[in-house]
This record gives sequence, C-alpha cells and structure tokens, in this order.
Amino acid sequence: MDQPLVERVLDWLSAGLAGDTAALDAACAPDFESIRCDEAGRVVKLTRQELLSGPHAPKRCAGERTGEIHLLATSEYDGHEVALVRRAQQGTAVLHTFVWRAERGQRRMLLREFLYGESVVDGPLRNQQRPE
Repeated sequence: MDQPLVERVLDWLSAGLAGDTAALDAACAPDFESIRCDEAGRVVKLTRQELLSGPHAPKRCAGERTGEIHLLATSEYDGHEVALVRRAQQGTAVLHTFVWRAERGQRRMLLREFLYGESVVDGPLRNQQRPE
C-alpha cells in the first residue's frame, strides 16, 4: 500500500473527528465533493463549503476515535490516487472511497469522498434517489 496516501487518509479521518475544519479545508480541492449514500439508496452531495460550514460541518466527537480502520486498497491512475477504507462509525460499518489529485511536484488535494453506510445521509437532502 502507498504509505503517504495511507497517512493522508488517517489525517483526514482524525481531523474530521476532531472537528478540525481548518485541516479539512487545507486538504480539499476547490471543487471537492462529498457524496454519501445510505442503505435505502438515498444520496446527498455536499460541496466543500457545505461540508465545512453549517449543519454538516464536522464537530468534535467527544470520546469517539477514528475507530477500527481497515485500509482495503490503494491505487494510482492518471494523476489520481484512490484509497478504499472500511471503518466503524457509531457501531456500524462505513465504506469510504477517497480520490486525491496526485500531480508530481504539486500539493495533493482531496477531490472526492464517497461514503456508504447506514447513517451517513443525515439532515436535509439536496439530492435524493431511491432504489428501483
């Protein structure tokens, strides 16, 4: 596995649990999106600004750690790095796919965060889809 990519993913998850929006903001590309899907097939897409402010902004989770994390795979293709992660969140499994821009000599920026899990779609839904 790509150890520098693993470190970035762990830093991202830790910053989210710490409510460190400055660290999250520094890692995000300007066109970053977080796309979340739950078991009912509902989908919510959050822009960088929506993730970092308002009701979706990460808040410090007292007593909660990043939990059990399993880095399943990393890969690199066409200037992008991808990490697949499975972790426990509030007792349930959450699957993450992180897509980072990986340009030589450039700062690596997080482009997309895809989440799938029971409780990852919360609050008002902007985009909603149901299974057919």
